[in-house]
Amino acid sequence: MSKSFNSIEEAFAWFLEHVYKNLSPEEKKGELVSAWRSFTFKQGISQKRMISILERYGFDVNISVTYKK
Repeated sequence: MSKSFNSIEEAFAWFLEHVYKNLSPEEKKGELVSAWRSFTFKQGISQKRMISILERYGFDVNISVTYKK
């Protein structure tokens, strides 16, 4: 399955809904539950941290920035 996203935040939200919720309670401990809490309750989570977690769970993250005059 291949899925594309328009932003890191959109991909992370999808990860939380479709991957995170299906992980075992043991896997959700520590950094992941902290990241879930920070994202869900808008406490602040860096894109670097989201990318690190996404890559660990099989996401290929490529950032593209385009300037058009």
